[in-house]
Amino acid sequence: MKVRTLTLAVLCGLGAMALPAASQAGNVGYNIIGAYSDGIPAAITSLGHTPVPVTTLDAPSLASLDVLVLASCGEQSLLSAPNAALNTAVQNGMKLVVETGCSGSILNSANLPGAPTYSSSTFDAYPEADDIEIPAGSPILTGPGGTLTATSLDRIGATDGYYNMVRYHLRSALPAGATVLLTTGNTDHVGALAWSHGSGRVVHTETQSSFFLPGSLAADATESFKPGMVVYFKNLLAWASGPGAPATTCASEGYTGTKLTWCKNICEMGYTGATLDMWIHRWINRYRDLPYCAQE
Repeated sequence: MKVRTLTLAVLCGLGAMALPAASQAGNVGYNIIGAYSDGIPAAITSLGHTPVPVTTLDAPSLASLDVLVLASCGEQSLLSAPNAALNTAVQNGMKLVVETGCSGSILNSANLPGAPTYSSSTFDAYPEADDIEIPAGSPILTGPGGTLTATSLDRIGATDGYYNMVRYHLRSALPAGATVLLTTGNTDHVGALAWSHGSGRVVHTETQSSFFLPGSLAADATESFKPGMVVYFKNLLAWASGPGAPATTCASEGYTGTKLTWCKNICEMGYTGATLDMWIHRWINRYRDLPYCAQE
């Protein structure tokens, strides 16, 4: 009975973590490859930020930016090589949001700030992406765009030929400490993730969310997930615009060894359902207390 009560307490505590991070007005740059995401500047304005067109990813162009959005759909390569100026800007506190929305815009993740290598485990998301899940504690669940539900991003029927998720990556290959934002029905298949690099943050989403913004290519589409995609993009951008690395992590709390691994599984990996419940029970049975993220 005591274990069951503590489990419920942990689940309630993790649910509270879904509250979005507050963001402040800033300069949000955007670079769009392919005429699919023209609604991004208006979305930036709607969130209280100033949109700044960026044509060259060099130090002078990035110096005044708080956030940079890169959206790609087409055969033109996105970040075909590591970019030292981009890496330094993120390391110094800039936030980077990358959306690769088409089969022709596959991204080599090693070219992103921090040089992670998770894209070596890239797979086509369909058909399982018809059911997209938002992990418990995902910071984009609620935000200025609205609130997402378990079915907001699901693809019910193929009416206009657009996609809610293009590819996924294996959870086991993600950067250390990565935040999982979206999965397919298989929670080991991750379609959107984020990680800290220096004082900044990188967000990579394998969706077509920006396509559905007012002013974008698919603004008039009738896909079932269109309203959810608009909510998702705005919540994603709002969260990305907020503080960078969290003030408290499993590592910063001093957990080591098995305790560190288990803490990450409960607090930072975005597990849900039976998998999350398993790690909660293991923690309570061994340590007879709660990890830092559920103690309040």
